[in-house]
Amino acid sequence: MPMDRGHGGARTSGGFTLLEMMLVILILGILGALTVPRLMGGQDRAFDLAAEQVNDIVLMYAHRAGTSTQACGLRYDEELRQVELLLLESNGEGAYFWRIDPLAHPVRLPLFVEADGLSIFADAEYVDTTQWPLTAMPGEQRPHIELELSWMDRLATISLPPYAMSPSLLMDGTDGQFLAPIDLDAAGAGREEW
Repeated sequence: MPMDRGHGGARTSGGFTLLEMMLVILILGILGALTVPRLMGGQDRAFDLAAEQVNDIVLMYAHRAGTSTQACGLRYDEELRQVELLLLESNGEGAYFWRIDPLAHPVRLPLFVEADGLSIFADAEYVDTTQWPLTAMPGEQRPHIELELSWMDRLATISLPPYAMSPSLLMDGTDGQFLAPIDLDAAGAGREEW
């Protein structure tokens, strides 16, 4: 007698059960929870690195402004999304032009930072450096310079007071340190060995 498999035999189905679907969703959720913080952590590290590199460009600007006999400038090129240290050069015929300092490579901002994510201020006033860089002339006192780099809820502030030899970097409100000259005579240590 032939077996009737219509009602009591093994059943084959083309779909997934509810339990299988819930298990796949749970696994995808766990993988997503592990991956997203790593991606965001990478962007945080890239933001921190960009802030440190911009700080280095400002340090070079301070050094050039304090020791060089030629004018230097600080510019943010929004189109290229990079911060540049420039030197004012003469072509020998009385015309002057800006060129990128060969010792200070431009700092390109990460792609996830908006093009307007960097602002430059001189004496607390916004400076648009698209037409002319923030210039320091030899022998002249420079203004108090601040650069603000922002992304999402992160803010890096690079501050260079007129008297400072190096900028301070404030990441998300934490204090940085200035390297300022010390008058040893005024401090009473003018005749001490150091």
